[in-house]
Amino acid sequence: MKIFFVSRLWLGLVSILLAVLLFLTAASTSTNSQGFTTIETYTHSLSDVPIDLKYDSDKYFISEYSYGAQVYLTSTNRIKLDSEVNSDTRSFNIVADLTESKPGKVTVPLKVTNLPNGVAAKVTPDKISVTIGKKKTKVFSVAGSVDPKQIPRGFEIDKMTTELGKVEVTSDESKIELIDHVVAKLPEDVKLDKDYNDTVTLQAVSADGTILASAISPAKTSLSIKVKKITKTVPIRAVIVGTLDSNLSEVQPKLSKETATISGSRDVLDTISEVIAEVDISDVTKNTTKTVSLDSELVSIEPSSVVVQLTTKKKE
Repeated sequence: MKIFFVSRLWLGLVSILLAVLLFLTAASTSTNSQGFTTIETYTHSLSDVPIDLKYDSDKYFISEYSYGAQVYLTSTNRIKLDSEVNSDTRSFNIVADLTESKPGKVTVPLKVTNLPNGVAAKVTPDKISVTIGKKKTKVFSVAGSVDPKQIPRGFEIDKMTTELGKVEVTSDESKIELIDHVVAKLPEDVKLDKDYNDTVTLQAVSADGTILASAISPAKTSLSIKVKKITKTVPIRAVIVGTLDSNLSEVQPKLSKETATISGSRDVLDTISEVIAEVDISDVTKNTTKTVSLDSELVSIEPSSVVVQLTTKKKE
């Protein structure tokens, strides 16, 4: 009986000791968990962030530089990061300070300014090269410009005008002397198969058409282009092809239309005096009609087909 009592007492002490150890372990785990709480870092990459050039704009003209840079933002505050990502709420700027630079080709560092606390930024590239020149302004005439590839076959420009006849162009002293005129260029995605009238951006160019860095005022003008089809009226001639049926002595064709209108380049039109309608009579055994296509790889033809009445004559 005594042994049983001692045994139960011993088991009770062991149970209490285990309970205390489990409690201490749980408390220690909780404390360690709180001590090593993970802090999440948010990131975002921005492309083509505008570069703010600091220089004497009354005295100098800046050219030959990249207009934007890439910025890599990091922060543990998601709200602050989102505010800097949005260009409408952004407070930071990328600045290239040229105030101490002299005319010529120079390289200066890019710096991030007005960045809020808790947000870090890395700029790529971290430097920018620019050309600084003494500012000069002249007046140049404006002319419309169209790439010949934008004029489809069979069309030509009838008349081209611009709203502005002259504009002011500002550049550095060396480039301003290379400018020959200002062009109002037809956008590259436009094909002149109909009249065009819209606003286009002006470009200062040299005599050979090279675009030169400049600031133009006004920067845009309306461009009006009237086009017309190059056409020529020629006769249609029916040509019999194929094998005549053995029971027939002849087949006489008669066209439903005697002339066709062709359109294409003037050089090609000058070489064409007629349109051929080939009529295959291999399956003709009696009077009938056929619709024949009018095709050409060099010009467009209107109408694209013609009806041919075929009158047969049997052998006697």
